[in-house]
Amino acid sequence: MRPFGRIMSMLVLLGGLLAVPAPAGATPPIAWRPCAEDATVECGSVSVPLDWARPDGAALTIAVARRKAADPARRLGTLVFNLGGPGVEGVRETINAPESFSPELLERFDIVGFDPRGVAGSHPVRCPAGGPTLPGNPATAEEYRQMLARINAYDQECRRLSGPVFDHADTASVARDVDAIRAALGERTISLYMLSYGTLLGQQYAQLFPHRVRALVLEGNLDHSLRRPLDFLAARARTAERAFALFADWCDGSPSGCALSGQDVAGVFDELMARAERGELRDPDFPTWVMTPEWLAGRAEFYAAIPSLWSAFGDYLTALRNQTAPRATGGAQPPETVPDPYGAIFCADFRWPIRDFQELVRLRDALRREAPRLRWTLTGWRDVVGCQGRDITTRNPQGPYRFRPGTPPILLVNSRYDAVTPHEFAVTVSRRIPRAVLLTYEGVAHWTYAVSPCTRAAVDRYLLTLDLPEPGASCPAVPVPVTGPGPADGLPRGGVP
Repeated sequence: MRPFGRIMSMLVLLGGLLAVPAPAGATPPIAWRPCAEDATVECGSVSVPLDWARPDGAALTIAVARRKAADPARRLGTLVFNLGGPGVEGVRETINAPESFSPELLERFDIVGFDPRGVAGSHPVRCPAGGPTLPGNPATAEEYRQMLARINAYDQECRRLSGPVFDHADTASVARDVDAIRAALGERTISLYMLSYGTLLGQQYAQLFPHRVRALVLEGNLDHSLRRPLDFLAARARTAERAFALFADWCDGSPSGCALSGQDVAGVFDELMARAERGELRDPDFPTWVMTPEWLAGRAEFYAAIPSLWSAFGDYLTALRNQTAPRATGGAQPPETVPDPYGAIFCADFRWPIRDFQELVRLRDALRREAPRLRWTLTGWRDVVGCQGRDITTRNPQGPYRFRPGTPPILLVNSRYDAVTPHEFAVTVSRRIPRAVLLTYEGVAHWTYAVSPCTRAAVDRYLLTLDLPEPGASCPAVPVPVTGPGPADGLPRGGVP
């Protein structure tokens, strides 16, 4: 796997609506069986239309899992969750639910997860190994043209390997799948916890089926009303720069447990960036590749986004400065194909018009102004430039939010310094939802429920009692650990958007 692909495998943590939701009331009940990995969890499937506009046409099978409430006498109902990605496997995460959700939620709710269409047990999207999973940073119009051609050819191979699900993996379709799951469970209403890319699913479900929502938590929000590429890119670049500045301040402090403590971390990074521009750096993890400035910025964006990795980030920058010998890496033979649903999902949900190479150059220059130190946002570039030239129809493009009267109060949660889903996205979305409340975590995190007792308590209280925090409420930042990452590092297993 190419180095950027490895980086994104760590991250890969991160539409417009059809006019009338199709009814799911006639969905037959799920035939449950013990899951092979854990007999205390039930596994099953729900059949849904491949194309919800043609409900009598071809069908897909959606893999579902349920962990029943530990205290059935006090059961409140069903909590359906999605941990984002796009591409996180919900069946696996249901089995791992005790690592994700509090004992109180496990006692009072049936926890239900599912593999979204195109993922794992639900007709997975597969692609050739070693393909262009990340867009490059072309220096000329011809390089840009060649990059688009490679991406287009990659999509054609993915379609051949995956079948028709490749062209029907948009989130508006998944929202209808969720309502089919609700009907198959026999529930009149459901509670939902949606993280990261899952917030788009939760937003669309609430717009389509507000009367089916008992409670909805949206944590780490995407803004599906943004239409200009620069707005999306700039928000991520600014927030990544702020997160890096917080890391640098922490690392400079004494005693912080950081290898660069007291050494002007920002200056060290600037020196490394200059060496990367001259082609003088190699990554200790990937010694065969000359490190580019974009690669260095991508590594910084990843580490800075996770405070439990800040100590390791200091070690990494030290090794990079000293060009330390590479760490051992596995030598396993790569497979011929790999699961890669990201593009089939994201580029079906977001349309980012870039007219030509000159406009790409203008976007790149704007990023340097927004983030003069990092100069880049790998996650933003992937999501905007990575959708150019795709052989994918944007079936679910951005548009204005339309929440209907009667939508129940919704809780939004967002970190102040989340580069993957910037806080300003959550502010915009919260203003579009009647009676919504935004709870802000005043630190750096993506999955605040995993790291902040304050956030966890507020989310649990809302799901259990429907009691929302006061408007404008916030939770303090949790102190940064000095040692390496613990069991909850602020990212869901399987990544983020």
